[in-house]
Amino acid sequence: MKLRVMMCFVLVLGTGLCGTLRADEEKNPWTPLFNGKDLDGWKVPNFGGEGDVVVENGELVINMGVMISGIVYEKEFPYKSNYEIEIVAKRTMGFDFIAALTFPIGDEHATFINGGWGGSVFGISCVNDLDASENDTMILITTKNDLWYNFKVRVLDEKVECYLDGKKIIEQKREDAVFRTRFEVEYSEPLGITNYCSETRIKSIRYRLIQ
Repeated sequence: MKLRVMMCFVLVLGTGLCGTLRADEEKNPWTPLFNGKDLDGWKVPNFGGEGDVVVENGELVINMGVMISGIVYEKEFPYKSNYEIEIVAKRTMGFDFIAALTFPIGDEHATFINGGWGGSVFGISCVNDLDASENDTMILITTKNDLWYNFKVRVLDEKVECYLDGKKIIEQKREDAVFRTRFEVEYSEPLGITNYCSETRIKSIRYRLIQ
């Protein structure tokens, strides 16, 4: 009897949560930034030795370069706070960060590093002049090639959150924090995606307002 009651409670709780998430997405729908056809809205910065960027089979492919390769959004991004942006990507070749996301935080910028420094460092570069391998946002998570990952950043007025496959792995308060990008990826500001010595495939880039 107790087990049945507990199972019913979990079912009701889960149903309520799903309903809340659906209502939130209806109120604040996602806007795609990649159309699956071409690079409309994006350009390839001159990082120096960057790999080619093409669209194949509905996926955006950032080919391996000497070091940094990637794209920058050339249209105006509407938000500097209270938004979230999500990327679904995988590394098909190489050993370092998969789809590092550079994003605005107010009038500053930072980069969500995913799989850097040989494939396992996650964190925000830079916070108070310390990069992702040196500041308190660093967390070690092993990444693998040919595995799709969901990376998400939420920028709120009071903090920045980073997610991996729906799980929050990083939280950084904005108060008393100074954000900036490393010089290697500064050409991806204000909004961009880069890899390092890797080949990346991306099948979704989208954002939405948080209210």
